[in-house]
Amino acid sequence: MLHIHFGAGRLGLGLIVPFLQTSRSETFIVNRAVSIAKPTGSTALEPRRRNDLLGSNPDRVYIVQHSAGKDVQRDVVGYDGFFEYGDDNIEEVVHAIIGASRQHKDGIIVTASVIVAANYRPVLRALRVLAQMRTREAVGSIFFVACENTLNAPEVFADPELHEMISEEMRQHVTCMHALVDRVCIGMEEGHEGSHPTVVVSTEEYGSLKFELRPETEELARQLEGSQTEFTRYVAIEKQLKSWLVNGTQWLLALEAFEESHGNKDLKLNQFLKENPEHLRFAETVLAEMREGISVILRREPEYAGFVRDVDPEEYLRGSAEAILRRFLSSDDPLSRILARFQAPTPEAPASIQAFAKRFADRVEDPITAYSESRGVPPLAALRSVNSLVRLIASGTYINAA
Repeated sequence: MLHIHFGAGRLGLGLIVPFLQTSRSETFIVNRAVSIAKPTGSTALEPRRRNDLLGSNPDRVYIVQHSAGKDVQRDVVGYDGFFEYGDDNIEEVVHAIIGASRQHKDGIIVTASVIVAANYRPVLRALRVLAQMRTREAVGSIFFVACENTLNAPEVFADPELHEMISEEMRQHVTCMHALVDRVCIGMEEGHEGSHPTVVVSTEEYGSLKFELRPETEELARQLEGSQTEFTRYVAIEKQLKSWLVNGTQWLLALEAFEESHGNKDLKLNQFLKENPEHLRFAETVLAEMREGISVILRREPEYAGFVRDVDPEEYLRGSAEAILRRFLSSDDPLSRILARFQAPTPEAPASIQAFAKRFADRVEDPITAYSESRGVPPLAALRSVNSLVRLIASGTYINAA
């Protein structure tokens, strides 16, 4: 199996690349020649230097490190090649990868950690080339995954602004898959492996990468046996549950921590939770309220009937909440990363707060409403954090304040 990944950011290097590797797979990393700043925060490693390190490392390795208890664990991640691309050479890059590959006839999975559908144009151009090769039987089956929880590959193919880029060969030969990505990738810096400088990505210990299991993807599931990737029939539902229980709860706790610390964006969430027993009890209460609201939704809404039939929702949510709290306590995740989009309006981004508030509501509103309707009273701990958001905006306290 040949894996081509677009994007050399924290998520791509910290989760997607290592989790897809098997003893039989090949990995090629592709990244833009010039990178731009991202709204989710800066890293310690300048983009130009990162590309140079990935492209020049003679051993073709980088490091993923995370804390495991009191120890720091370092995993060496190998790759078969790194390519930069510009607006005019993506087709050449694809041909170069196929020319260097030994596994392309066994199948190809193209992944990308790109947030906005409009930015998938280079990926689609690469898929067009691969689909043409597949027509000639020069490569194996092709699978495409958008590794973002707010966007999936079928949505990219259905985007009206990208319609002219999707050829009939692509629709015939490219299998688009839903995915769930779940890992906090905190930062990136320069380090050493042996005598060579290399990229070092800092992540939390926990990580999960799940793909949609259906008849069209069973072949890929067999190809990826031995990797850290999981396949599930309910990937879309689990993605929604993650958005509510992990992301929603994390933002609720982070907003409370940000207000109570008087806007200390460098404060780590686990530090806040550990420094006062009341903070930990607050986190446990927020998780319990979110769990209860989500359970009501799962048992009430017809779209979740299959999941409820096959999975005990209470047991699933209980185990998930326990694991999530352990993650929050073990990960050195600063508020500046968690609340990176909570930025003051500017002439260049006048709607920044509206965008943040909408994203926040998407993650917490349904469970809070379901809890309130079921109980007849609102979830007090969760609403305390919602009120923190209101007070922070009223006081002009944003994550990007000087």
